[in-house]
Amino acid sequence: MEDPAASPARRVLVLGTEHPRAAAAVRSLHRAGLRVEVADHYDPPTALWRASRCIADRHRLDEDYPAALDGLLRLGAAGGGLLVPTNDHYLILVSRHHGELSRLFTVAAPPWDVLEPVLDKITACGLAREAGLEAPQHFAPRDAADLDAVLAGLDFAERAYVVKIRMWDSGAADARTLRRVAPGGDDAAALRARCEDIRARTGEYPLIEEVVPGGADRCIGVSMVVDRGHRPVLAYCVRRLKLQLYAKGRFKHPYELGANAYCESVHDPEAVEMATRFVAHARFTGAITVELKRDAVDGRLKFIKADPRFVRATRLSTALGLDMPGAVHAVFTGANRPAAAAAADYRDGVNWIWLEAYAYSLWKNRRDISLTREVWSLLKRLPKVRAWAYFDWRDPLPSLLLAATVRRRLRLLENRGARTAVPGGKAERAASG
Repeated sequence: MEDPAASPARRVLVLGTEHPRAAAAVRSLHRAGLRVEVADHYDPPTALWRASRCIADRHRLDEDYPAALDGLLRLGAAGGGLLVPTNDHYLILVSRHHGELSRLFTVAAPPWDVLEPVLDKITACGLAREAGLEAPQHFAPRDAADLDAVLAGLDFAERAYVVKIRMWDSGAADARTLRRVAPGGDDAAALRARCEDIRARTGEYPLIEEVVPGGADRCIGVSMVVDRGHRPVLAYCVRRLKLQLYAKGRFKHPYELGANAYCESVHDPEAVEMATRFVAHARFTGAITVELKRDAVDGRLKFIKADPRFVRATRLSTALGLDMPGAVHAVFTGANRPAAAAAADYRDGVNWIWLEAYAYSLWKNRRDISLTREVWSLLKRLPKVRAWAYFDWRDPLPSLLLAATVRRRLRLLENRGARTAVPGGKAERAASG
């Protein structure tokens, strides 16, 4: 049954404009014939906000949650429609106030009692294990004594560790890059210093997670749109194509954790089956990407995390003929409900690239890699690129603005010795304005 708050069903309010996942959602929903409006709090506005021809109207929200909620309720009273949060900031706001917002909108996100366990790193791994998946070992020290006990039991000779912020709004693991995941260090002293720094900034110790051995190309992301019965109506897999690997003994793991700038479509039925078990056990509905990694030592897939929203490579779904944003609209409004899409319904080797972030990462790591080899590898793969993070010839202005931003930031790297923040952080959002 269609939710009455979806009337008029053609209106969509997209929350967040600072990331490629928002660009994918805005353009896909616009091309489906929907009226796409956006709301955001960034000042200056992002490139997508300023320049996209796919946006029918723009609304400024306050960054403060209570004021932002009031603004959303006013927008809902003025027209309703489908409410689509594209980043964790708005996802948490919408989910925590699901009941209030659902009286005015159809909310394309689950309520907080469903979302919180998926967002929380510890409980998400617990859900995965309950669903029969394997997950890396985690430690959650509560105080200094707990931290001492954890550090005494870690094997730095054979294992690598990262630190993670438990929830998105708990702060950053790395104060420079603002990322929620950071390398733990090579020994107990380095890891202790990292944990103490995070506790001083956020008020609590981070999670300590054992790294699953293997390079980034062993990571499989299963992107899904899940219906109200917690069954996927759309599913496909991607594998990262990564720049630099950091060697740790006989293991390798990504040096810049989580920075996916380049990936390709693959088939992994085992990964899809595991992700399907996870979303069913979590009682999840909506867009989600379940990240797994195939252990280089034992060959088994391990659960890493779940991102319960669109991810940066969502544009790839459109290139594969699956179109996640359109499927989300269909699931939540009941309009033109899509047929179930088997994992075999798309081509392998279709590439997506965030060219601006790739160029930035390539330049930043130029002293540690062969630029010639990396550029040549990219040129050979360009014919396989069917999806770009920002570039779209039918909506070109946002990518032109971002290209100018990258040129400015490369000059900053030369002048400041690579001390600027990574793409997607506050520096980029300010520069893109």
